[in-house]
Amino acid sequence: MPAAIRPYIEAGASLFCTHPDLKLKLSKIRLFLFDWDGVFNNGSKIGSQGSSFSEIDSLGTNLLRFGFYKQNGEMPLMGILSGASNELGNDFAQREHFNLAMLNFKNKSEALDLIIKEYSLEPEQIAFFFDDVLDLSVAARVGFRIFLGSKHSPSFNNYVQSHGLVDLIPSVNGGENGVREACDFMLEAIGQYSNVISDRLSFSSQYSDYWNERQSIITTSSKGS
Repeated sequence: MPAAIRPYIEAGASLFCTHPDLKLKLSKIRLFLFDWDGVFNNGSKIGSQGSSFSEIDSLGTNLLRFGFYKQNGEMPLMGILSGASNELGNDFAQREHFNLAMLNFKNKSEALDLIIKEYSLEPEQIAFFFDDVLDLSVAARVGFRIFLGSKHSPSFNNYVQSHGLVDLIPSVNGGENGVREACDFMLEAIGQYSNVISDRLSFSSQYSDYWNERQSIITTSSKGS
């Protein structure tokens, strides 16, 4: 196991593919897709607005995005796919200039079909952050799966693992900044973590180009019935 990712495993993260397979899977990713409830938070609701998020996770998604921009020479797609109507989720996607925010989509596999068609993707080009039952139809199809709900139910955790629906389980869950841990893990796995931090600190010319391109993205928001 490479030294860069060993500390994550020692801290309690679980990886369900070999390192060569990990590198291959991540080399194909063009879209990072996130469930909202239980991923960016612990699933608790704040009235009609939905669930909140952490700035720690937010920065993680930006660093991840920049790392893959550096790695591949193009901006990766970013999106939220939620089975609920979360105003804060949509606000987050708009603020972070994600490409898409699909809310209230109860059949997430159908939503995935729409995404694949709209952005001309193959399922293996999508990484998915998820936490619960409604997400499994997507996890069964995409290229890299990050499961953040492992602590709420040993039975569900066992189901996800025994059915081959996960590639990475961070050591902490969605309410404990598991998104950030997974983002940093992937940056280490592709060998970009130190470069990303250095470029961000200095606001290098490449980070400036990335930032300007990111800020020009207009989020496409849609709601299921």
